[in-house]
Amino acid sequence: MISPEIRAEMRRLVLRLHWRIETVARRFGVHHSTVRHALESGPGSGEVAKGSILDPYKPYLVERLTEAPQLTSIRLLAELKERGYPGGVAVVRRYIAKVRQPRVRKSYLRIEMEPGEQAQVDWGSFGHLRIGSHQRPLSAFAMVLSYSRALFIDFSLDQRMETFLAMHRRALEYFGGVPKRILYDNLKSVVLHHVGSTVQFNPRFLDFAGHYLFEPTAAPVRYPEAKGRVENAIKYVRSSFFYGRSFSSLDDLRAQAASWLEGTANARLHAATRERPADRLLVERPRLHPLPEHPYDTDLVLPSIVSKEARVRLDANTYSVPPQYVGKTVHVRAEASTVRILHEATEVARHTRSWERHQAIEEPAHLEKLLERRKAAQKPKQKDRFMALSSEARLYIQEVARSRIRLDHELTKLSRLVELYGEADVASGMAKALAQRTFGARYVRALIDQGRFAAGLTEPPEPILTGNAAADSLEVQPHALESYDELVSQKPTPQPGQ
Repeated sequence: MISPEIRAEMRRLVLRLHWRIETVARRFGVHHSTVRHALESGPGSGEVAKGSILDPYKPYLVERLTEAPQLTSIRLLAELKERGYPGGVAVVRRYIAKVRQPRVRKSYLRIEMEPGEQAQVDWGSFGHLRIGSHQRPLSAFAMVLSYSRALFIDFSLDQRMETFLAMHRRALEYFGGVPKRILYDNLKSVVLHHVGSTVQFNPRFLDFAGHYLFEPTAAPVRYPEAKGRVENAIKYVRSSFFYGRSFSSLDDLRAQAASWLEGTANARLHAATRERPADRLLVERPRLHPLPEHPYDTDLVLPSIVSKEARVRLDANTYSVPPQYVGKTVHVRAEASTVRILHEATEVARHTRSWERHQAIEEPAHLEKLLERRKAAQKPKQKDRFMALSSEARLYIQEVARSRIRLDHELTKLSRLVELYGEADVASGMAKALAQRTFGARYVRALIDQGRFAAGLTEPPEPILTGNAAADSLEVQPHALESYDELVSQKPTPQPGQ
C-alpha cells in the first residue's frame, strides 16, 4: 500500500505535469500498475487499506535480503512456495523493490588528455570469417588517440605477437606520429606478470616500444574502465560498421574498414568532444613524436627444414621450394600478403600468402625441376595437369584409362600437343573427341586441325594415319568434276525386252 501523500503526488505528476506513468513508477520505486491504481482511485475515495497475501512472509523476505542482498525474486519465490505462499512473483518483486538496498553505482571522473599524451589499444573478437572452406577466428585491433579520439581499426585472423606489432606500426603510420604513452589491458603480448603495482612487460614488446620511443602502461587488473575510450570504440565499430555487412574476403573486409574510418568514424561529430576526430587530429599530430626512419621488422620468422617434397609448412599450408634445398634449413618470413623463403639470407622462393588451411601453394618452375629429378612422378603430375584443364578433359582422361590405350603413352602425346597448340586448343580437341567417342591423341590432333582450318587459321589438316602400312601409303587420285557431269548427261542404253 502507498500513503495518501504519495498517491496525491502521483496524481499531480501525471494529471497536472503530464509525466509518463512509467517515469513516475521509477521515481517512487513501484510497479506501473500501482501508479495506475492511484490515478483510478483518487484522493478521498474512502479506500480502506487491504491486506496482502504476502504480509505473513514479509519478515522472512527482510531476513533473507539482509543476509544475501543479491538474491533474485525467482529464487525467493521458490523459497516462499516451500512455506505455503500461494501468490505469484509480481507481488514479491514489488515488495523486494521497496525493501532492497539500492545498488551503489560507480562514479567516474573523465580525465582529459593533452594532445600527443596518450593512446589506448585493445583487441576485439568479431566471431569468424569464412576463408575458402574453413572458418577462421576474426579479431579487430583498435587504437584510439585519447585527445582527438582519432580511431584506427584493422582486422586479422590471429593475435600473434608479429600481427600485434604490425597493427601498431600501421596505426602509428596512419596517425602520422607516436604518442608519449600507450595504455593496454593485461594482454600476454604486452604484460607477462602483473602483481599489484609491479608489471613485467614482454621483452619483445619492450624492444618495439623502444624503437618507436613510447612508454607502455598497463591498466589495473579487472578494471576495463581505465581504457574506456578504446572499449567504447570497439563497441562503436560493432554497431556502426561491422553489424549487418557482408565481406567476400579478408582483403574486402579491411578495405571496407579503411573506407569507413575515413568517411564515417573520424569524420563524425564525437559525442564527448562535440568535434570531429579528424579536425582534432590536425591539432594533435604536431605534438606526436616523429616516426623512426626505418620501420620495425614485424615479419613472422620461423626456421624450417625443407621436406623431401621440396616444401615448407606455415599455418597448416605448404609452400614449394626449389628441390636443391631439400633437407636444408631455411627461414620462412611471412607478412600479411607474402611468404618468402630464405636460405643463408638469400631469397630462394616467394609466394602469395594463403589464409585458407591445408592448401598446397606451388610455383610451376619448382615443380618442373622436381619432375626432372623424379621421372616416376611425372606421369601422375601430367594426369593431374590435363584433368584440371576442364570437366570434359577430366572425363576424357578417365575414359582413356578405362580403354586399351596406355595412359602414360597418351599423356606423353597430349603433352606434345600442348607444346604445339597450347592448352586451350588441346582442351577443345579433347572435348570434341569425348563427344564423338573417339579416343587417342591422333584423333585429338585431327579435331584440333579441323577446327583451326575451319576458322581459317591453318592449311588443310594432315590425314589420319591408321597404322596399316598398305592403307597409309595408298594414294587416291581424285577425278575431275566434269567427268561426273558426263556420266549424268549420258542416256542409258536400252536393254533387250525393255
